[in-house]
Amino acid sequence: MSRVRKSLLAAATLALLALFAQPARAQQLASEERLCDPSFEDCRADILTYIQQEQVGIDVAFWMMSDARYSNALVAAWQRGVPVRVLMDPRCVSSHPACQTANDQLRDAGIPMRYRAINGILHWKMFLFSGQQQVEFSGANLVPFEFVPEIPYVNYTDEVIYYTNQTSIVNSFMTKFDDLWTSATEFANYANVNGPLVRNYPTFPIDPEMNFPPDDSYRARSIAAYAAETQKMDVFMFRITDLQQTNAVLAVLGRGVPVRLITDET
Repeated sequence: MSRVRKSLLAAATLALLALFAQPARAQQLASEERLCDPSFEDCRADILTYIQQEQVGIDVAFWMMSDARYSNALVAAWQRGVPVRVLMDPRCVSSHPACQTANDQLRDAGIPMRYRAINGILHWKMFLFSGQQQVEFSGANLVPFEFVPEIPYVNYTDEVIYYTNQTSIVNSFMTKFDDLWTSATEFANYANVNGPLVRNYPTFPIDPEMNFPPDDSYRARSIAAYAAETQKMDVFMFRITDLQQTNAVLAVLGRGVPVRLITDET
């Protein structure tokens, strides 16, 4: 084999080795549809990865953030030029003083923030990654123990954490976030909002499977579903304080329909 051919073969071999030896950071987490169970899974890791990967825009809403991993990642995204919008509620500090640190960090970084300005707390807990067409939403606060177990199946917070790339649901969150971001009655400027409030997305129809209280009545929808059940019903509900919910569940039982209930009244 000639010296030239040997040189070309060696160069080609090195090129192939370089191609297949790309660093792990080049491999991205794809958008996903899954239910994450924090009784044994790390449900925080994918959020942090999506924040790191996002190039177009991040929308986040929360009641309480005390896990600095989220605030650090959001600030890092903002500093590399990714637009970030935050909906929050400073009233969390009255019962959870640890909220203040993350709120201050996001504010001081220059991230635009709006706060709920009417009665009733902001109870949204969601991330929207517009460039990846990915949403995460749940009942879990952005605190360490609600997304990751201390000891799997032994010491954990029982939450339902959902990731979805379903277009109709992603679009629904885009529209509802824009509705709240531009609201002149429900929300007010907290920090770093300059100029007029504008929508970032087209206005999409809301997926009929979605329910956005208080604009949509969870009570009316759930009680109607109870009344329609004829075979059996399982209820998993934290802290039942609505007597209409209690009476509606008892009415199902009174019709002879088997009912199982898991609740936590702490």
